[in-house]
Amino acid sequence: MKLQTLKLMTYPVTSLLSSFLFINSSYGQQDIAQVQKSNTNQVNSPTNSQPILTLEAAMNMAETYSFTAKMSLQDYYSTEAKEDAAFRGMLPTISASANYMMNSSDVNPLVGTTTGKTYGFPDTTTSTATLTLSQPLIGLFSMYNSVQQSSALTRAALQNRVQSRIDARFYGAQAYINLQKADQLLKAAKSSMEVSEKQLNDGNAQFNAGKLTNADLLKFKLDFENSKTSVIQAQTTYKVALITLSEAIGVKNSSAISVASSEKSVWEMKSQKLPSLENILAPSLSQRRDILAGKENVDAAYYGKVQKYSNYLPTLNFVATYTRNFNASDINTTDKTYYSSDIQDQMSYGLQFSWVLLDWGVRQAQISDAVASEQKAKYNLENLNLNARIDITNSYLQLQNAIQVLDSAKVSVQYAQDAYSQMKARFDNGQVTATDLISSANDQTTARANLANAKGSLDLAWITFQKSTGVKLTTLN
Repeated sequence: MKLQTLKLMTYPVTSLLSSFLFINSSYGQQDIAQVQKSNTNQVNSPTNSQPILTLEAAMNMAETYSFTAKMSLQDYYSTEAKEDAAFRGMLPTISASANYMMNSSDVNPLVGTTTGKTYGFPDTTTSTATLTLSQPLIGLFSMYNSVQQSSALTRAALQNRVQSRIDARFYGAQAYINLQKADQLLKAAKSSMEVSEKQLNDGNAQFNAGKLTNADLLKFKLDFENSKTSVIQAQTTYKVALITLSEAIGVKNSSAISVASSEKSVWEMKSQKLPSLENILAPSLSQRRDILAGKENVDAAYYGKVQKYSNYLPTLNFVATYTRNFNASDINTTDKTYYSSDIQDQMSYGLQFSWVLLDWGVRQAQISDAVASEQKAKYNLENLNLNARIDITNSYLQLQNAIQVLDSAKVSVQYAQDAYSQMKARFDNGQVTATDLISSANDQTTARANLANAKGSLDLAWITFQKSTGVKLTTLN
């Protein structure tokens, strides 16, 4: 039986430092810079510019700021307190009582008289104080199961607490990667607009020289306007992604956020190799927090059922009372005088027994409810295992697919650049139309956008895969 107070499982020192630094606060530019100090192996800040927020720092800040994680921590504290209360309930209880009574002689003439005291009638006033100690004996079995149930629920709450921190880190990582993608797409849109503007300027020059028709010039103008529209849309997407990230990590001033920009995704920079699905499935299932919490809930339901069965047992308590009568007086007999100081106290102890023989099926109904709750917890655990297998397999295949898509996107960008260069040369020589050149430029823009999406999708697939395996989301290992 685990009766010791459970200690909250914690993450490595980096996460702990971040939690102490940023709890109950809103982040700003100085806070982001402070987080970066604990992520020195990440992208450094460029000279004379605002600090760059890394993926690791964003996850740390999101974990600390998450209200869901904070509520989960309070749930853990609550269940821990209930476990402590259940354990203390097994200990003996001591209660005190006192009374001061005015006894009327108008109703009973012997009250307050010497003759009445001889026959046990009280004085006109009586005052007593009593201490009572009670210790359950047979009831300890039921209390033991209650403690075991509370202990299992505490462990389940602890697993849920850890899972809430993983979810918070995933939300921060997702918002960060989406902002990175939006940033890359915005740069690609601006680059495309610059190319389109140059094509329009060249087209104007050729039109003025009589080498380009008005129809082709209008196509260049249309393409330029379309590229400006794409930039506006990309800017809006970037602003939305920036606001989402600032809310996720608790930064009120979103302009203080500047994400890292790299030619490679985090996955590529780490040069990781994807293990086989068979080698990671069993370990992942054994460490997923939702499954561990489900197992604890099954244990809790079992002990709750046993506790309900124990209600059929009788109640047997050890009881001891110590009473003092403050109105005691001396008693004189023919042989001896009993002074009040010697006879004012009284102590009694013994066993108190009771047994409910008929309750019209109340206890049986409670047992039926407990049995159903236990079976429900078992079904839930089976369902969690099934969904976990699907989740791990799906995230693994998504990561595998993202790696392949990125490789293809890189090749596509190179092909698109080469094709555009050749098409531009042929257009200058009058071998192709403006439509062909614009189409080639759009292909190049699409390839760059696909590459930006592929990089972000790969990092997000990698983070999602980590989450599905039940480990802490981090870029440090």
